Amino acid sequence: MRRFRRLLTLISILFLFAFSSCANYGFYQLLFGEEDVDDRFSGFSDLSGETVLSSSLGLNGKYSFIVVTDVHIGASDVRSSKMNDFLDEISSLFESIDKTKIPRFIVNLGDTADGGHLSEYNDYNSYLEKIRKLAVEKNVVSSTEAFKIYTILGNHDLYNNGWTDWKKTVYPYKSTYYFSLSSGAADYDSLPFSFYFVDTGNGAFGTDQLDAFEKLLKSDPNPKMIFSHYPFYSDNVPFMALEDTTERNYLLSLFAKNNVKALFGGHVHTVFEHGFGSFSQINTSALFKNEAFRLVTVDESTLSVSTKLIGF
Repeated sequence: MRRFRRLLTLISILFLFAFSSCANYGFYQLLFGEEDVDDRFSGFSDLSGETVLSSSLGLNGKYSFIVVTDVHIGASDVRSSKMNDFLDEISSLFESIDKTKIPRFIVNLGDTADGGHLSEYNDYNSYLEKIRKLAVEKNVVSSTEAFKIYTILGNHDLYNNGWTDWKKTVYPYKSTYYFSLSSGAADYDSLPFSFYFVDTGNGAFGTDQLDAFEKLLKSDPNPKMIFSHYPFYSDNVPFMALEDTTERNYLLSLFAKNNVKALFGGHVHTVFEHGFGSFSQINTSALFKNEAFRLVTVDESTLSVSTKLIGF
């Protein structure tokens, strides 16, 4: 019996070694060996000072931005043809006759890299440069401005100790942050929207992040949008929402009481919306694998958020 146990242990070790050597995801997929969210969390950074709406004159309190998710740079089915198709779609949106539909920035909900490798983050940044170049060519931003792409962590970004490289290479180099944004319209009395980007890369929120997040939400009177990799509701797909139901329910109650207008999620690779009374969770499918993203339009005069799913 003892010899059998030793043999079984040896087989298990060899299997794990083989898996980590040949798979793109390292040990993480089996062992979840990365640090958890409380290890990463160091507070919410306020990016309001570096976030502006270029060419805001004439927007009349309306503006739009793009939400993508599950980019999976490095995956075998993420081909250059699909990446070029997305660039073409962005280029068309930059030329929209309705200026309120021109995307002013992009939000990426995570799983940027398929395997958490530095080379994948570098390829992602190279691709973003093409988008920024388009924004200048189409006069969405001036040549002295940077078209912003706000990215958060997904679970794939943690594979192979990916957080170490992610925080050095992927803007804004933080896993949790927020900003307030106004179109500059002055013909009505309204509040700017606040955008909150949270770290759910491990499928959990964590005590430290939750405490700081709650204080921020309660002190902020603005209408709000929340951006998370893991959805809070997974459209009945098992094991794909935040794992701790007590934590999840507490957060949803917090959102309802603190003027949240929309909650955006990814991870599941499917499109769905789920209402929570005063706000909705809006899920989007994988950008290149499913060839879709969302155009989100904010109306400050009605404090509303609407979305359109766009395929390419």
